Amino acid sequence: MRGFLIQQNAIKKRVQNEKKGKILEKIKDGEKKLRSKPKSNEILREIKLYQTQYMELMNQEIEWKIKQMRQRTFESADKCGKLLAWQIKKRQKLNTVTNLEVEGKNIFNPIEIRNCFQRYFRQLYTQGPQKEMDIEQFLVKNGLKQISQESKRILNQEITGQEIEGAIQSMALGKSLGPDGLTSKYYKVLKEWIIQPLKEVCNEIMEGKRAPDTWKEAYITLIPKIETEKTQLKNYRPISLLNVDYKIFADILAKRLKKVLMEEIHGDQAGFLPRRHLSDNVRNIIDILEKLEVNINTKAVMIFVDAEKAFDNISWSFMMKNLRGMGVGQGFENGIGAIYSEQKAKLIVNNVITEEFNIEKGTRQGCPISPLLFISVLEVLLNMIRRDQLVKGVQVGAKQYKLRAFADDLVLTLQEPEASTKRVLELIQEFGQVAGFKLNKLKTKVLEKNLTSFEKERFQNVTGLTVVKKVKYLGINMTAKNVNLFRDNYEKTWTEVKKDLEIWSNLKLSLLGRIAVIKMNVLPRMLFLFQTLQILDKMDCFKKWQKDISKFVWQGKKPRIKFKILTDAKERGGFALPDFKSYYEAAAFCWLKDWLLLENTDILDLEGLTMYLGGMHTCGMTRLKPIRVLKIILLGKHYLMSG
Repeated sequence: MRGFLIQQNAIKKRVQNEKKGKILEKIKDGEKKLRSKPKSNEILREIKLYQTQYMELMNQEIEWKIKQMRQRTFESADKCGKLLAWQIKKRQKLNTVTNLEVEGKNIFNPIEIRNCFQRYFRQLYTQGPQKEMDIEQFLVKNGLKQISQESKRILNQEITGQEIEGAIQSMALGKSLGPDGLTSKYYKVLKEWIIQPLKEVCNEIMEGKRAPDTWKEAYITLIPKIETEKTQLKNYRPISLLNVDYKIFADILAKRLKKVLMEEIHGDQAGFLPRRHLSDNVRNIIDILEKLEVNINTKAVMIFVDAEKAFDNISWSFMMKNLRGMGVGQGFENGIGAIYSEQKAKLIVNNVITEEFNIEKGTRQGCPISPLLFISVLEVLLNMIRRDQLVKGVQVGAKQYKLRAFADDLVLTLQEPEASTKRVLELIQEFGQVAGFKLNKLKTKVLEKNLTSFEKERFQNVTGLTVVKKVKYLGINMTAKNVNLFRDNYEKTWTEVKKDLEIWSNLKLSLLGRIAVIKMNVLPRMLFLFQTLQILDKMDCFKKWQKDISKFVWQGKKPRIKFKILTDAKERGGFALPDFKSYYEAAAFCWLKDWLLLENTDILDLEGLTMYLGGMHTCGMTRLKPIRVLKIILLGKHYLMSG
């Protein structure tokens, strides 16, 4: 039946289009006759008749589309989806650059604005002179260790049709198009015809042949950084829009490299690898601050490093030599070399495409393998810092905690602040000279712990870094005292939520629609905090949040259904309104997991595992007696609930 209806609809549409085409032809013929006989009323009447017929057909189409729009609105307006998301989305100004400040001058002319962006990014992506011998000598001394033969086999095996099909299936729909204009849906629909030729091309590249010229092209769209001045060129993040076939190849290489880097990248790098989470870094820093709060005689600093255009400045030569030093194999090296050479791009500025320019360095933001290449390069610097005896990390028991990294968000936790920081800055400069990594001292912020005013002033003068009272790291507002975490994060976020709820109250939504709003917008914002900051020692805040949500859901009127029923599952007659307290308790198990598995010794030692075990060091549950295990779980739960 479904096929028959689709067939009839297609026939009807074809007949309608043919009818429109014939009428348009008659109008064109009439206009030709009118040119030869401009005063003929008969021809004029004939043209008007055909125009009326054409307008009737167009009106029928418009009426049908209005009906479809109303139907979609009726079906989707109160459900989690694009339509509801569009309604509650904050109205932001169009991403149009109307003003730039360059060398103290304000520029308003659109053509000049485009030219300024093009000059800036052409200069940014131009690689200066490099000494290949210096890079090789540096990597001999500081390079990463070689990978195993099994890892090498994984990276260099022949690309299979299953890998290509998996990459195609994982491509999200609705993404911005690359220069060739082909969508991921095109590849999904035609995958049966595409997989074999694409497989041949990919394997030829792994054998050392050139990549297609279209793989070297990209459009670069500019996204202004949040909370920055939009008149400054440096405050725009370049995102590369790449062709889908390129992304399929890069995605396959990325999945292979991810398996290998799990063993090669130290656990204090938390980004882009399986079973590593942003919350690990935040938890580590909170624990260190807590330790320093107790040990008031320990002087320390936390340096939140800001790298200048970190992804865009990485040297290709350093990146390739680093991979070669790891022993990734010729095939994988050929694959990376093919896509990271001879790159070209055009900027999209105010919906206008600029002239093409060459790219000679950097990892493309928008390329599936770009983050993994970046962290493999950054690992060289982090290893230098870990090994250097002059850099003193925060000492907890027998361990030193020197750093945590998530992509280019690097935090250094150092004792002996002045000497350690000076040495770190020297290491960063040494690394940057060969790898392209540049420290932005103006944006690098420092939290100090237990320093006197004199020591703080001296530290700033010696290092050139700024000590601040508050810093935002991975979406979390941090100060030198953990007591401020609730106020600076939970309370601040809920204040913003309340403002949004007041605005959304004016929308004409049903009860189900308002519940969907809570699911789509409010829950993700709070869930991020639940997963990242397990610090709530009182449950009073949940009652307050429940009251605000109830007010929004019932539009300020008296609730007609118990909150317990609202939050119950739909299968049991509830409405599935999120219960934040339950989500918080569920998120607590993610933190408690480390105390159950006893594998993440970095976190456990910070949180006092060795003290609870009487100095015993373990890496697994099986080495503990059941009563000791139960004690650990209870202590962990107490820690979680007390913050």
